[in-house]
Amino acid sequence: MSGAGRRLQKAVLIGPIQQENLALQYLAASARRAGHQVEVVAYNDRAELDQTVERALASSPDLIGVGLAFQNAIQDYIELLSALRPRGFKGHLTCGGHVPTFCYRDLMRDIPDLDTAVRHDGEHTLVEMLDRMADEKPVRGLAGLVWREGEGVVEGPVRQALNDIDGLPPAARSAEPYLVGGTVVDFVITARGCVGECSYCSIAAFTSEMGVSYRLRNPAAVAEEIAASYHERAARVVFVQDDLFVLPREKKTVERTRALREALTSRGVGDVVFWVKGRPETMTPGTCQALREMGAIHLFLGVESASAKRLDYLGRTHLPIHNQNAIQVCRDYGIVPSFNFMLFDPDCSLDDIDATLDLAEQHLDLPWNVCRTEVYSGTELLSRLQAEGRLEGDYKSYGYRMNDARAEVMFRILRVSLHERALACESLLNRLISLSFARQIHEHFFPGPTTAAFAKKVVELGVTARRDTLRVLRETMAFVRAVDVRDAQAVRRYAVEQALAIQLRDLSLKAQTEELWQLSHVRGLRLWAGRGVTPAGRARVGYGVAAGS
Repeated sequence: MSGAGRRLQKAVLIGPIQQENLALQYLAASARRAGHQVEVVAYNDRAELDQTVERALASSPDLIGVGLAFQNAIQDYIELLSALRPRGFKGHLTCGGHVPTFCYRDLMRDIPDLDTAVRHDGEHTLVEMLDRMADEKPVRGLAGLVWREGEGVVEGPVRQALNDIDGLPPAARSAEPYLVGGTVVDFVITARGCVGECSYCSIAAFTSEMGVSYRLRNPAAVAEEIAASYHERAARVVFVQDDLFVLPREKKTVERTRALREALTSRGVGDVVFWVKGRPETMTPGTCQALREMGAIHLFLGVESASAKRLDYLGRTHLPIHNQNAIQVCRDYGIVPSFNFMLFDPDCSLDDIDATLDLAEQHLDLPWNVCRTEVYSGTELLSRLQAEGRLEGDYKSYGYRMNDARAEVMFRILRVSLHERALACESLLNRLISLSFARQIHEHFFPGPTTAAFAKKVVELGVTARRDTLRVLRETMAFVRAVDVRDAQAVRRYAVEQALAIQLRDLSLKAQTEELWQLSHVRGLRLWAGRGVTPAGRARVGYGVAAGS
């Protein structure tokens, strides 16, 4: 069927949307340019399952595609995918993203209703799928696609990477603006991939199969997108969602950031600020000066650990001295760095953890959190643990036991005691990172005594929470050094007692965080309104809007 008789398709794309899900929006834009109708629907966890299914089915779509980027959300998405056909969906069911790129056989096995899976860059694959459906042809035999044939699963060839990502149509934006500190934030992607080859990162694994690790957009095209957000959506903060923004060579970073700033100025974009990401070994005075001239005020920095052994194990290309130098040069140029300390990995020791705690203690005024190195599909770390016979769980939730029994017990205690403080998605320390960014926005756009007083409270609250967290970590380390770690009853009792005590202290800290967060929002809206800058319509203001990792 073709020409006038060709029935263009309706598609619904589903995925997590705490920030703008530009991955789905690029897919949607590509399909729309080909003439198909596409709606993007949010699904963050299983509490939203019923409303997501209802909304997805409302338009009677021909295709439903689910974007699965996060390993820890697989079960939520299995439940979603398994709920669609019992509720009446009779069309084509597919999924894509990092998880299906590596786990397509597992997903096809566990979700009998799933027709296909899309691997790697999905824009052209999705369009070809919809075109085939419009022509009433089977959806199979495509590069980048996995499909069923009889009882088997067939994997098509890897689709060639999109080198000209500026050739994609612009990603749409949500009609509801995102706010941090009462200021409109918009999100942009200026590159795909990463130059790093970290052993724990699925990004490196994702790009290595395509043979192209890092692709840049033209600064003029990025500026055009930001200018539209600035003039049409009142955006004054740009959150760059690149896995890596700062380039390995200082000269290239300087050229790129200056080209972007010049392109923005030529398009009438005035004062905007940026949140970007970088690696410690690339942060030089020249780079930081160029970033500040562009408007960067915050940089998520891949510090990871203060142990050279741990950095080498994780496949990082920097040394502990680079961490200190990067943090200091960011401070010197007025850029606030934030970071997650990877305290635990399969081969870490208590001495390794202690070294990183020393680094954390030197920077209590900076927004940071702590975590364990997790295992993701397709990564070198997964292969290594598998070869060593140490990989636990399955693709829905991989795990491991640390070789150092005391480090393992320390983490198990913290998983109980520090869950709400540090390890949960909306933990107190993650909220404080978002609050710190709101504080920076006010300091930049609304300088003066009132802002200074507000900023002082935010910094002091963060220092209090992080100092207390550091104390908990050191006390827990001292406990596991002294206790018989085989005494499960003593370990459980300590973990529960610590959790109760921390949660009691956190009642006040959480209340103060929420009060300052709301204050930043209300005050920011009022001050922008006084300048004639107001967001259009209802806005989103959750802490996840300013989550950096």
